[in-house]
Amino acid sequence: MIWGILYIWDLSTIPNKPAVEMTKVKIKIIFLGHIPHSINTEKIGKWKSELFEIVKPINTVAIVGDSDGAYWEYSDANIEEQLPDRDGADVLLAVTNVPLQSNYFARRFSNDRVCMTYNTMTEILKFDNIPLENLIFRVLYSIAFVYKRYGNRIPLASENTNFAHDETRGCIFDMNGVKTDVVYSLSGPQLCHSCVETLTTLPQHRIEKEIITKVQWELKKIKKGFYYQITDFIKTKPILAIVVSSLFAIILGVIGSTIATIIWENY
Repeated sequence: MIWGILYIWDLSTIPNKPAVEMTKVKIKIIFLGHIPHSINTEKIGKWKSELFEIVKPINTVAIVGDSDGAYWEYSDANIEEQLPDRDGADVLLAVTNVPLQSNYFARRFSNDRVCMTYNTMTEILKFDNIPLENLIFRVLYSIAFVYKRYGNRIPLASENTNFAHDETRGCIFDMNGVKTDVVYSLSGPQLCHSCVETLTTLPQHRIEKEIITKVQWELKKIKKGFYYQITDFIKTKPILAIVVSSLFAIILGVIGSTIATIIWENY
């Protein structure tokens, strides 16, 4: 009895573990120039995350002048002049459709600003039936982690960084030197084991594992439409799909026959 009292007393003196809290990265999104594709801005604006917060509204800023690259691309210096200020947000994400320098689909600029493009990316996404918004979501998560990793700042493109990896792993930090590989990180993407280890063991600016776990669940929601999920399932497991559809047809037939019999006998 005494030991039981002591045990209960000991438990009562243990302080509760504080909940993990992290200041969310405030990200302002703008469309830079004309976007000839339909993008669901409402879906983007309503996205909830434990890592970042989207600052509304999502505005459009016109591009002034023409491209200055040998292959009709816009140089970093040109885009730098086009980008507005962050307007109180931590990070500015500009979404455009013009080609960027070095054929990248995302570039980092001064004053914590990032520009991503749908140039050549739209065709890749549509071919694989991936919603165009998924590319924005992937970039949002990656730049939010980069912002936290580097002490609340976005490093310039000229700085040596090592947050991206050349191997394609379906991770939001895939380099995607071959652009078509981007599809592997736009439907059910993840943070790969290596990136999780890096983010949670940094000497400075370490991110708690609880936050990483929550983000991993959020990333699972970035996926294709339900119809295309079914078609992908049929492509990858055709035999199982035939069995399931056959059983479903038999069950529907039995249910229909039973209902018809009941109606016939009673009415």
